[in-house]
Amino acid sequence: MDIHPLSNYPLPSQSSLQLQYVGKNLNDILTPAAVIDRAIVRRNCNAMLNATKSLGVGFRAHIKSHKTLELSKLQVGSDIHCPAEFVVSTLIEAENLLPFLLECQANGRRCSILYGVPIPISALPRLLRLALTLKPGTLNVLIENIDAFLEFNSQVVKAMNQGKDPVDIGVFIKVDTGYHRAGIQTTSPKFKDLVKLVVDSYGEDFRGFYSHFGHSYAGSSEEDAANGLLEELNGLEEATKAVPTNSVSKLTLSVGATPTTTAVQNLLVSSVIPAAEELKTVIEKLKQKHHVEFHAGVYPLLDLQQIATRARPSVGQSQPGFESLCMNNIGLKMLVEVTSVYDEREQPEALVSAGSLALGREPCKSYPGWGVVTGDLGNSGNGRIYDAQGNKTGWMVGRISQEHGILVWQGPKDQMMPLKIGDKLLIWPNHACVASAGFGWYLVVDSNRNVNEIVDIWVRWRGW
Repeated sequence: MDIHPLSNYPLPSQSSLQLQYVGKNLNDILTPAAVIDRAIVRRNCNAMLNATKSLGVGFRAHIKSHKTLELSKLQVGSDIHCPAEFVVSTLIEAENLLPFLLECQANGRRCSILYGVPIPISALPRLLRLALTLKPGTLNVLIENIDAFLEFNSQVVKAMNQGKDPVDIGVFIKVDTGYHRAGIQTTSPKFKDLVKLVVDSYGEDFRGFYSHFGHSYAGSSEEDAANGLLEELNGLEEATKAVPTNSVSKLTLSVGATPTTTAVQNLLVSSVIPAAEELKTVIEKLKQKHHVEFHAGVYPLLDLQQIATRARPSVGQSQPGFESLCMNNIGLKMLVEVTSVYDEREQPEALVSAGSLALGREPCKSYPGWGVVTGDLGNSGNGRIYDAQGNKTGWMVGRISQEHGILVWQGPKDQMMPLKIGDKLLIWPNHACVASAGFGWYLVVDSNRNVNEIVDIWVRWRGW
């Protein structure tokens, strides 16, 4: 009997949730809750689209961070003349995205989806069913291993022999450009054999090369981010040398991670990065022979890990193609409630109704905490917000357990913003992807209207 993951992970009724929440104030909501500022994420999405368009490169939106239809649409924009290209980390994301992809195809909008991790053999039947639902060539996979490719190819051939419709799936080869999580290095003795096997087997359905520069999170400057992008582009250019001449008309070189991809915004504003001109030159050179594509995922939401990379300036006015990289541009916040106060301790502390299941347990290199209390809701304000890159005075999550966290006051005690039991607070998380994973939906606010009023509910997809 077939397993049907979508029906195994039913989603709550969006209309019912909207009736319960829309119009309410965040101060009246049970905690913990995940809050998205629609105005912020829309600006972040538009800046990315404008930046890549200005540079004449493609963009592929990763949706694993948020797993929602609404934000997926913002990431690719509404212009049907611009392609809607996506990356997913789970098949459930692709299956939930399917209606929108079919809508794009019905409207004549080019679209595609890339299953952005090496393929589990057990997932192949679901993946093939998805490919048959979409137009030929819409679905793409990553290959990094000869044995895995042979298994994948045998399953495709088997499906074609059993079915009436041809199975047409595109293939990218994932190249390890230094992250060492997944991918094959161009220096591997197996690399040329893998390229030849894929090209011989798939011809024009061999799309090109893909790299994820995940270690760019360790960067600490605009120059680090630009140099990381240069390293990726040069690494994929090296990979193209293994492709037999004239075997494929045009290759796609897909590079990125949020720090490196969003760093291209620096090229559109006044910048003193030594690597800027070299980066422009390399991009233009590669565009002459290949289709250059950037990808990123957490950039609409941002988080404290991203702020710590300093991949873009932290100050500057919003403009097409550029948004400053600062805490005020973090689009995801976690709503918590103060349940106890310990202001008699040497460092004042407070207990809040959110722990590792609501905030995540991933550290941030720039400070020793697990989240920072924002200045919203009027309970932590007066400008006393902990800033790891500036004024280290404010409330941060200093310790964390499964269902609760301990806020610790940083800075002079006489400057402390008092808290009381029942206060509602918003917290910027270290890592948005992990912090949001425990929630079934997002409370959506819009700071262009009223930062504390819920204007919509976005249901978050569940499962794998």
